[in-house]
Order: sequence, then C-alpha cells, then structure tokens
Amino acid sequence: MAVPTESFDLFRDDLGIPHVRAASETALAYGQGWVTAQDRGLQIEADRMRAEERYADLAGEAGAAWDRFAARERLAATAQRIYAALAEPERAWLAAYADGVSAGLLAGGRDVPELAALPHRPWQPWTPVGVFLAAHVLFNGFPSILWRAHVARHLHVPGVPLEQVLRLFAADSGASSGSNAWAVHGSFTQSGSPLVAGDPHRTLELPGPYQQVRLACTDPAEPYDVLGFAFPGVPGILHFGQAAQPAAGDRPASSVAWGITNAAAHHVEVVSDGTDSAGPDGWRLHWPARELSDVGVASWRALLHARTAHDVADAFAGWVDPVNRVLTADSAGTVLSLTAGKVPAVASVMPDRALPAAKPADGYVVLPAPTPVTQVAVDANERPVTQAPAELDGRPGLGPRDVRPGREAHDLGWSYVPHRAERIRQLLAEAPVPESPATQARIHGDTRDLGAPGLVAHLAADTSDGAVRLRAWVAAGAHVDADSADAALYMRWRDALAHRLAAHPVLAPLHEPHGQDPALAPVLASVFHVPTEVGAGLAQILAADWLGIDADAEASAALSKASAAPSEVARAAVGQGEPTWGELHVPDPLHPVPGLPSAGASVFSAAPVSGNNETVRCTGGSPGVAPTAYRGSVARYVWDLADRANSRWGVPFGADGRPGSPHFDDQHATWADARTAPVVTDWDRLHPVDTTGRLLNGARGEEVWRRDFGPDGVITVHMLDPEADADVLHGWFTQPRAAFWGMGEHTRDEVRDTYAFVESLPTHHAYLVRWDGEPVVLVQAYHPEHDPVATAYDVRPGDLGMHFFLGSRGPTVRHGSPDDPWTVLGPAMCGFLFAGPGTLRVVGEPDARNEKALRRMTTIGFTAGEVVRFESPQGPKVARMAYLTREQALAGDTAGGQQVGGRHPAVR
Repeated sequence: MAVPTESFDLFRDDLGIPHVRAASETALAYGQGWVTAQDRGLQIEADRMRAEERYADLAGEAGAAWDRFAARERLAATAQRIYAALAEPERAWLAAYADGVSAGLLAGGRDVPELAALPHRPWQPWTPVGVFLAAHVLFNGFPSILWRAHVARHLHVPGVPLEQVLRLFAADSGASSGSNAWAVHGSFTQSGSPLVAGDPHRTLELPGPYQQVRLACTDPAEPYDVLGFAFPGVPGILHFGQAAQPAAGDRPASSVAWGITNAAAHHVEVVSDGTDSAGPDGWRLHWPARELSDVGVASWRALLHARTAHDVADAFAGWVDPVNRVLTADSAGTVLSLTAGKVPAVASVMPDRALPAAKPADGYVVLPAPTPVTQVAVDANERPVTQAPAELDGRPGLGPRDVRPGREAHDLGWSYVPHRAERIRQLLAEAPVPESPATQARIHGDTRDLGAPGLVAHLAADTSDGAVRLRAWVAAGAHVDADSADAALYMRWRDALAHRLAAHPVLAPLHEPHGQDPALAPVLASVFHVPTEVGAGLAQILAADWLGIDADAEASAALSKASAAPSEVARAAVGQGEPTWGELHVPDPLHPVPGLPSAGASVFSAAPVSGNNETVRCTGGSPGVAPTAYRGSVARYVWDLADRANSRWGVPFGADGRPGSPHFDDQHATWADARTAPVVTDWDRLHPVDTTGRLLNGARGEEVWRRDFGPDGVITVHMLDPEADADVLHGWFTQPRAAFWGMGEHTRDEVRDTYAFVESLPTHHAYLVRWDGEPVVLVQAYHPEHDPVATAYDVRPGDLGMHFFLGSRGPTVRHGSPDDPWTVLGPAMCGFLFAGPGTLRVVGEPDARNEKALRRMTTIGFTAGEVVRFESPQGPKVARMAYLTREQALAGDTAGGQQVGGRHPAVR
C-alpha cells in the first residue's frame, strides 16, 4: 500500500466529485494526480501507454496500429522535448502530479482486471504531456486533409474547379458535431453579473474524457480555489473552469470563469515525409507543438492563478494546441472573447492537401487582441462572421445580440459548422426574462435542427405519406426529440439517403483504394468511410446540380426505402413497430481499451437521448453508419460570476471510472435529460476522505462493506448518517448498559451534533453496522496519531483506532442461531476493520473497568495490553490497550468481505 508522500486533504460531494486541498501548489498537483489515479486508473494508464507508443501491451494487436502511428509522429520524444524545455515551476508541477498518479495507482488505482498482467511503471514527469498529445493528435484537421487529398485524386468533374469539388465535403457542410459556448454580459442577467455556459462535444467515452474536480491551494503567498473539468492524466483545469477568491485585506472577493470551443483552425499541416515515396502515404505532420517543443504547459498552470478575465486572456496568450476560441468573464463585469493557439502562417491557397515542402510556414499568425463582449457572445464552431445589428438580423425577440466586431479576422480554417451557433443566438434573442443559471437549461436542451428544412425541401414534390409527415415535422419546428417517431423517420431517411448517394455512380471514384499504410488502417479507417463523409456533406451534395445527380429523385427514393421498412438496427431495437428516435438513439460510449471485455458495459444502462449532430443538444452519430450516439456533450457547465454556489455542471456518466461504484453512472439520467447539477463549494457540506488506506469512505448512509454469512444472514457496514441515525443512537446510549459510552445524558440533537462533528474530520469516521438491515453496532474508527490516545502509547504506522458499541443482538432469534451474536459480528468486525490495505494493526482502548468489553475483544482475537492514562474529550480516562494485527485477524479467515462497488477504500 503506497501512502501519499505529499500532504493534501481530499473531500467528496454527494456525487463523488473530488475536492482537493493543499498548502502548496506541488502538494495540490500531487493530490490531483493521486485522486485521478484512484478514480480513473485504467483510463489514464491506457492513455499513458498510447503516449509511450506501447499501447499494444494493453490492447494487443488492436493497439499495434496506434503504436505505429505514435512512433511515426514521435509522440513520446515530443513529450520529452517539451518537458525538457519548460521552466522549473512547470517542471516541478508536472513532476508532482506524475508522482501523485504513481502513488495513487499503487494505492489501488490499477487494481482492475485489464491491468492485472502488466507490471506497474511509475509515471515520468513528462508523461502528462504525452497524455495530452495523444489525446489531441487526432483532434485537428489532418484526417480531413487526407480525405480531401483522396477526393482530389479521384473525383474529377469536367469543367468544375477542384476547389469547388472539395467544398462538398468541408465548407459549412453542417452534419458535424462540435462544441458550444456562450457568454452573457451582466446587463442581461438577473444577478447583474456575467454568465459563461456551454458544453464541449467529443467522442463519448466510459468513463468520460473530462473529470469534474476542485483544486484549492491555501498557500498564503498565492492562494487559489478553482473548480471545473480536468483531462484525466493532465494537471490543472485547462478548458472549462471557475475560480473564486475570498476577500482578503483591501482585496475584494472575486470570481473568474472561462470556457472554450475548437476554433476549427487549420493549424496542423500534412507535409511530404522527405522520402522518395510519391504515394498517398508519403506524409508526416507539421505540428506546432512538436516544431516549437511547446504545448502551452505554462498556460495550463497560469490559468489556476487567474483572478480576472484579463488574467485568463493573458494565460491563453501562451496556448499552443489545439487552437481554441475562448470566452471568459469575471465578477467585476468584464467579458472577453479571444482566439488562442498557434496557427502556421501558410501561404497556400489550398490548405487541403499535402504540401510538397517539409517546412510549410514561416512563423505564425498574429491573432487579434481579446474583444470586449457588451451583450452576448456565441461560439459553436461556426464560420466567424460579424453579425448584423438587431434590426437587420431577422431574429425575433428583444434579447441581447452577438455584436462582436471584426469576426472575420478569426476565420483561420477550412471547415465550419453552420447551425448550432445561429440557434443559440436565436434562443438568447428570444429570452423572455434576464438570463440566470436556471434559464440556461433551455439552451443546453434545445433540439431544433436548423439544417432539416433545407434537406426536406428536396421532398417538396413528393406526395407520399412519409414526405407529408416530414414537411409537417419541419413546419412544427423540426425538433429531434426522443419521443418523436417523425424525428426517427427523418434520421432514418437521412441515413438511407447517405447510403444511396454514396453508391451513386457519380461518386463511385471515392471508393477507390486510399493508398494509406495498411498498418494504420485501424487508426484511419473512419476517415475514408464514404457513407460517413457523404452523410456529413448531404446538404452540399444535394445542392450541387453540377454533379449531375437528381437530388429530388434520390431524396424520394431514399424516403421510400426508409418508410417501407425500418432499418435492421431499428427492428432489433423495437421489433416490427415504427420506432421513436429515442428507441434508436442511445449513447454508445467507447471503452478505455476498445476490444477488451468491459465490465462497465454490463452495468451501464443507456438512456434514450434527444438531438443529433446539428442541434444544440448535440448527441451526434455518423449518418450512414448507425443511429446510436457516439459523440455528444461530454460535459455541461454554467458558471455564475455573481456566486459560484449558483453555478452548475454535469457529465454523461459519473465521477468514478470503476464499474460498480455508486458514482460510475449516477449522473447519466440527469445528462440524458440535458440537465445539470449544482456545484457544491461549502467545505462543511463535503465528505472528508481518508487517503492513507485505513478508513472506508462514502456519503452519508452509503454501504461500504458487506459479507454474506449464509444461514446467519448478511452483515453490511454503512457510513453513519448523523441526522437519519440519531434516533437509533440516542435510544442505545440512554440504556443503563451504555454507561461507559459517556453519552447517556445527551439529547437526541446533541447526539446528532456530536456525530456531525465526527463526520467533518478526515481522520475519524463513524459507521453503522446492520445485520439483515437491522442496526446492531456503532463503530468509530480513527487515526490514532490524530487522537488524544497518541499520548498514551507508541503509535505505529498503519495503526487504526477503534471503539464499538453493541446496540442490538440482531436477528439471532429469527435465524435460530447463533446464541452469541459475536460469532458472526466478531469475524465481520475484523474483516471490515482490515478492509483498508493501509491498516496493519487495530488498536482498542476500552475503559479499564469495562471488563465485558475487554473479554469480547480478546475473544475476537485482540491481545490485552498495558493500562494507560490520558485526557479524552470527556475528561481523564484510564484505559486498557488492546491490539490486533492483520496477520492475527485474517489468519484462517477465507470468507473475506466485499467493499461495495469494488472500490479501493481510500477513495470512497
């Protein structure tokens, strides 16, 4: 059992979200790494192996293709070079995080079946950089460049410029998911302070690609308190966060928040690899992160120290990759919009295909200065265009407008998504009341597809029942709702149309071999899937009459097929009846190691979801592939700059990546309904967590241990709930036999308050033991080194102090045996107290006069020790020490016991 070597405090809220607090920045980074390893051990180890070019060690043959690609792009070497070039503060910060991860993995984070056969390797200081690179090397436009190069080689339309042909599959095509972010100036909010809200869209993973976390540094010289979404395996809070600072001296209380979307910038070039190969596979990436030996680590760390919107903008000035649009606001009322990252100054007029030169750019684009936001700002991967004023924009409503000037200067890419930004602007303009955290749910949950009318227009002359239905659905708003059969018909028709067009003779050349390295096929296969690419470009292809495709005839033929019989997937989902969209459209998340059996798949029950790629409530799929949602909102947030306690957040599944944990998918229903949960920032409302591996942790009333004793019933151990359990405890303590417990004169509320105080201590926990559901024993367990008893005996590492009170004999009469309940409770107590791998010895200190308690303990296996005297909270105490080692307790005990959820005890 690895005990943390840096001092930090860990708390969790009722959703299991970690709140880490430490007195120095490196101790905090260590704590963040430690809890990340605990909650996301398999996920970050898989990402680490991808970064180190040894993913095949975990994923087998399926991982070999990735390793070949990672080696080709020198991911590990690039990460090491970036780390070596950092200044000392950033190096120390990364090293502390890596050390925390290593300790957290050894403390149970890697105790999963997938990692059982692999030896533990400590994380290196550069490993977090490698994890970030591995997660983002495909998160840019280079796969699309390879596709467009394939189109350029094979799809030739006489008399049509190549650039026009390429725009079929790129420019504002519409059927592509992305991210949403919006900021509202305080002039248009109920509180008078700004709001920042949004939701990033990525591939759905289980566990998710973002981790909710709070990081509080109490260093008086540079304190900060930031919560948001972290990348598992990377320190800090990079993309979406809110910091709050209390008033101190002459400095008023303050808060600042930020959120990003991808800028869709053309920032990674595909260039000749310098070999003699002239084939399609003779390329490599020109990646700013590698060329500069910089991925913006200093920006990651600087964001934690930001106090104002201008501080956030200054931090993002050093950002490298990916290129993002940033919205930031502070409690003083400032709201800023900016673009951050490194964009090569490419002179090519066709940034779509591999360039012949090995060095395609001299220098980088000078990005515009941050722009003040006076009403609202909306970023959703759209082509940046300065919006018309309210009287000319055609949007109904008197609400705020996005009036940022000079947006064209932020047009740095090739392919954008047109509909989501416009729909968010409509919703903000239509706002009936000033905005607040509560009103943002209507935006997060909006299902109107602004691209649907354009596609359905190709059915204008179709008189079939299906066409009539779709036209009526569009007239009603084209809402892609889970309970709508019409939305399902629309999506099934779109899928059939993508397949039909992909098979059209005009587009047949796209099925020619792509010529890429066959060993990279698993990495690049989806790039060259023709139905997917055609599905993404449906609107453009149908509008291109120069292709010679009869768009209306193809649309009607596809609808006839979709209407005649639901797809095979649809029939499998709902039988022979016509399905609703929600019956077809359920999340299909990716396992951390695709191809390996997933325990999570067996316990996760996906909820039906509304939306598609084009809606604000993005739950994207691949037209032409499957109706399930493989992309979507991987986080949602609302940052309230008036009061962080009013902020809200959520993720698709849960805070804990371990199947069986109560927090594995406890946020899924909320997410599926496009809702969020309130942020909890009051330390008194959080549950302290033991990080030494001695105490089992959990929320109030949560079951943390159980053992089945066959005919004698089931023993479970629960975290004590001071409020709910106060009546039971008060009834026990007021019995004459409870004299030695010393609480016989306490009222019910005083009992409650006493155990509420115990609950607030990370070093002391109280548990209620139940026998077939009936409360029978109160157990108090604690770290002796943090208790007055430490003055009376020689505390050893791994000692766990213990008090217990037998409140009831349990259901012994019902079972007919045993006569002595301790024949069941004794083994249960031993198994429970030693469930924490950090516990090496249990120490008791009953009152020296309480001979009955001492006999009971020696019967269980304790060895009676010396008589000691010390000052207890109730006054002077004379106690008889008693000791039970792990070896003594577990000798011959093969029944074991189960920590509920399979969680390491130091994590709950």
